[in-house]
Amino acid sequence: MPQEHLKTLIFILLPPVMLAVGMGAAIQGAWLPELPQGLVEILPWLMGMLAGVLAFVYGRTRTLICVILVLVVYLSSMFQIRPMAMAPGTDLLPALGYALMTLLVPLVFMINAIWSERYHLMMDLLIRLAVFGTLPGMAVLFATQFPEGMADLLLTTHLPALHWDGYGMPQLSFWSLILCLAGMGFFLVKHPSPQWAGQWITLAGIGWILPQLFHAYAMPLYTATLLLILAIAVVHESFQMAFRDDLTGLPGRRALNERLQRLGRHYAIAMTDVDHFKKFNDTHGHDLGDQVLRVVAAQLRKVSGGGKAYRYGGEEFTIVFPGKTAEECVIHLEAVREAIESYEIAIRDGNTRPDNKREGRARRGQGRDKTVSVTISMGVAERSLERPDPESVIKAADQALYAAKEAGRNQVRVAE
Repeated sequence: MPQEHLKTLIFILLPPVMLAVGMGAAIQGAWLPELPQGLVEILPWLMGMLAGVLAFVYGRTRTLICVILVLVVYLSSMFQIRPMAMAPGTDLLPALGYALMTLLVPLVFMINAIWSERYHLMMDLLIRLAVFGTLPGMAVLFATQFPEGMADLLLTTHLPALHWDGYGMPQLSFWSLILCLAGMGFFLVKHPSPQWAGQWITLAGIGWILPQLFHAYAMPLYTATLLLILAIAVVHESFQMAFRDDLTGLPGRRALNERLQRLGRHYAIAMTDVDHFKKFNDTHGHDLGDQVLRVVAAQLRKVSGGGKAYRYGGEEFTIVFPGKTAEECVIHLEAVREAIESYEIAIRDGNTRPDNKREGRARRGQGRDKTVSVTISMGVAERSLERPDPESVIKAADQALYAAKEAGRNQVRVAE
């Protein structure tokens, strides 16, 4: 896994995991102060309203469905749906209700997470509600019509060697939870995002509270915590959309403007431009042009010396060096420039690409693909009496960038 990918995963997972684990530990250890019962009971609904409104306003249908599922589990605790011993003559319906809920909630969570958000918000929401309402509806119908057969299927431990009795859930429900957590975890690692992280942690939290539905004090507090995590995930993802460039993954222009306001008195700013990018786009197409921007951004992200890269716009990037002079930045900029110059990008011929993925993997590294490389030009300037604000420093760095281009490109120039 690339280092930057791992950092992103840790960044989006750490806060909600700490919140969920911290609340769980506080509840288990009875470290929380005694709260009024009325406040405890209303907290899940307040947090559910907050998360639901945020999800609706920002068009996050999947998160809205997750909020509904969490509240359904909470309602189940209020109606005392819990596992029951299957003694002769015992009413099987409450036990079947618990088994169905613990089996279906993880499945619906995973299907909802994988199901991409399409159409209009209300249409998407109604389709999901119809699909996810039909599934448990049919299961409940079968449970009421054939309770003994459903009990044999859902409440029986079919493979004792693969069951953990201490967990307190039927075997099928337990493995439904484990497999759905694994499936969602795979997508989370592959495509890290706050929404995926929030949903995965929420499902893990539900897996923790489902065997403890009888715990009257823990249920509302932990339910409120999970709903708060979903609300935070919506805000976090919206923040990323506003401040992070989607193509390159670098912080965008808005994030740069925020950073420029807090630079202090000593700093340097470098402006970077991909050489002949328009000609490259016209020759090789926009798809390869986008790949070039991603490659350049990945190298700029590695800049040393305390610099931080931003996408300024188009093929232009900005690197901010707090506490540095322009001359001190040159060695770090030269290292990045050389890394980009030596990086080879494969041009794959769509006409000769095999349809079979296995054959395509076997052909990799056999030299059949053409490669291209790009270069960048850089201009760097520092704050001074003549350039007292970030705007004037950027202007001077831009002038140095144009001087580098006029001098033959693929070089770093320091502003006069």
